[in-house]
Amino acid sequence: MNRNIFYILSLALLFTSCTKWLEEENRTKYSSDYIYSTEGGLKLAVNAVYTLLRDYGSDDPTVLALERGTDLAVTNGGTGNYFGIYDPNNLRPSSSQVAFMWKTMYGIIGKANEIIHAGEQLPDTDVLRATIAEARCFRAHAYFILYRTYDRIWLNTEPTTWQNVDDPKTYRAASTAEVFDLLYRDLDYAIENLDWQSEEPGRFNQATARHIKAMAALWIKDWDEALKQVDEIDRSGHYELIALDDVFRGADLNHREALMVQQWSRNPGGNLSTGTPLGNYFGAYFIASYRQEIGGTAEYACSYENWGYTYGRCLPSPYLFSLYDQSKDKRYNSYYIHRYKNTTDQPIAYGSVTVQPGDYFPLYKNGTLNRFVYPGSTKLGDIWTRSNPAETRSYKDFILYRLAETYIIGAEAALMNGDQALAKKYFNKTWERAGNDEFTGTLTIKDIIDEQARELAFEGHSERWYFLKRLGILIPQVKNYAGHPEIASSLGGRTNLPANPHFIRWPIPETEIINMGPENFAQNPGYN
Repeated sequence: MNRNIFYILSLALLFTSCTKWLEEENRTKYSSDYIYSTEGGLKLAVNAVYTLLRDYGSDDPTVLALERGTDLAVTNGGTGNYFGIYDPNNLRPSSSQVAFMWKTMYGIIGKANEIIHAGEQLPDTDVLRATIAEARCFRAHAYFILYRTYDRIWLNTEPTTWQNVDDPKTYRAASTAEVFDLLYRDLDYAIENLDWQSEEPGRFNQATARHIKAMAALWIKDWDEALKQVDEIDRSGHYELIALDDVFRGADLNHREALMVQQWSRNPGGNLSTGTPLGNYFGAYFIASYRQEIGGTAEYACSYENWGYTYGRCLPSPYLFSLYDQSKDKRYNSYYIHRYKNTTDQPIAYGSVTVQPGDYFPLYKNGTLNRFVYPGSTKLGDIWTRSNPAETRSYKDFILYRLAETYIIGAEAALMNGDQALAKKYFNKTWERAGNDEFTGTLTIKDIIDEQARELAFEGHSERWYFLKRLGILIPQVKNYAGHPEIASSLGGRTNLPANPHFIRWPIPETEIINMGPENFAQNPGYN
């Protein structure tokens, strides 16, 4: 997608209303009438929804909240930490993260509904169908996130217009069948009307639609459908696994393994800003705050060699590292940083020892594990787009969906379908790429659970949380493995989640319950 999305186009779409001032002369051709009554206008409308999705990505406490609450994470303070430790005092319907996800996804759905409805009134063309298909992908993407997070959601496919804005609405929780029927219909339309690859990077395409449909199929145990979509992507010839070290390396991640990449840059127009986009904090989130041992918040304490400015909010658990064969599996080093260097020209006192320039800080300080130099994940790390190592925000591209996940989906679906040969074929795609010997034994669901962790941990879209929830093992996995035994503050989830089993879903935001009426749409169990 063109990274320079004009602010005026976003405003024309996102903030139209029925007030009288819009009836005055419009000084650009991008009026509300143009947006919703022409093929070109709807294309601009879709562009603006991409901006909305990127704006959502800039709110890291919400996007990464669920990432912190799995068996793979050592959650480590900061805004939204209570999601990682399942703190019953804060994980409540009044939480800002709970409201932000709900409102943003329904905002995307609302705009998608408007685009779809407007497109159906225009003369049919291939270009128009592709635009509608993108809007239907947005709707499916948003509803799928909402369903997996909240369990109970309101389905709405009608656009909001000045004619119906005040009409009474019927609020009720949709059934699982209703949700997945809509997902399948939207994604089937997209599969039929989108090319395998879009002309502009960052847009929904046929491969993305098929991948999302395969993910959705796993939730309703539609193994044949999941396998069909994985097979189509695998045989398309447009995508392939690339060298492991290249998957997340660089600012531009539009490579052949990536099915969809969210585009980030400093171009004006990002995140609904007339100035430079704000960027995201992904690059700082998953790497320990080593700078605390060098100079605190001082700029000189940061270095590209240690991956720049970091917050250290969500770090790898000992359980995750135990899943790698460290003598063979290249992901153990490619996806993580395991130690941090004194990059100054001065010796640094470190407990009872001194770390000389160029030497690495020991993990233990005076016999105690030091969370400031704890290993971190470099998948989202950014040493390419920051103007200097101390810059907090990142403009590196963000992979939403990639082929490695497609193959793991295929391995699970084939296993559940009783096809060991096919399951091993897909399993070995990522397993052997990482440097392991071919897997030839009997594949089990535990093998899938472990490979999903090894390959997909800490990619910033909470798939591990959804994966464990779907399999019904979120509670035991968190109880047994979350956090680090020597970092007491990271262990709350081991007791808080089992004691509060309703935390396997988020509460409906309290403001939304009030708006819909609790008699129509009751709060999720356990949050009343």
